[in-house]
Amino acid sequence: QDDEEKAVVGLRATRRTELIRIAIADLSGDLDTDGVEEALTALTAATLHVTLGIAVRAVEKESGARLLTRIAIIGMGRLGGRECGYSSDADVMFVHEPAQGADPAKAQAQAETVIGFIRKHLGSTGPDPGLEVDASLRPEGKAGPLVRTLESYAAYYDRWSEGWEAQALLRATPIAGDAELGRRFT
Repeated sequence: QDDEEKAVVGLRATRRTELIRIAIADLSGDLDTDGVEEALTALTAATLHVTLGIAVRAVEKESGARLLTRIAIIGMGRLGGRECGYSSDADVMFVHEPAQGADPAKAQAQAETVIGFIRKHLGSTGPDPGLEVDASLRPEGKAGPLVRTLESYAAYYDRWSEGWEAQALLRATPIAGDAELGRRFT
């Protein structure tokens, strides 16, 4: 789809179809519990990956220039542990890394716009099931920035993090976006 709105509608319809396929395999006994969790996790990761690409395209189209930053989506909780259920939301953290020479403030603003697009379009109501993208496990919870640089995460965890936050990172898994940045995050 050339239109980003229509692309997300198509993606959500495809996700619905895949949810039904997984449920049928579950009900027929073709998938055991571990297989269902793995399939639902893969579907959530694929949905986030494709939506990230659509969001980047939308921001680049609006600005008339390439994105100034690389973005990775880190799965947390059940998503990071590859244990998604039918009603699971997508527990994530977003990390970005500005391109060399890019204005950090502009890169941050672009990253925030991309993440806002993802959360808005996947979590909205519509004919197909929404996917809540929950970033509340990020540093400072809902009071903290939705997306941070790798350096900002490192500074936070070095200085301010609590024990439960370090434990939550044990399940952190790069699931979408820039694979190398995701690997460096973990």
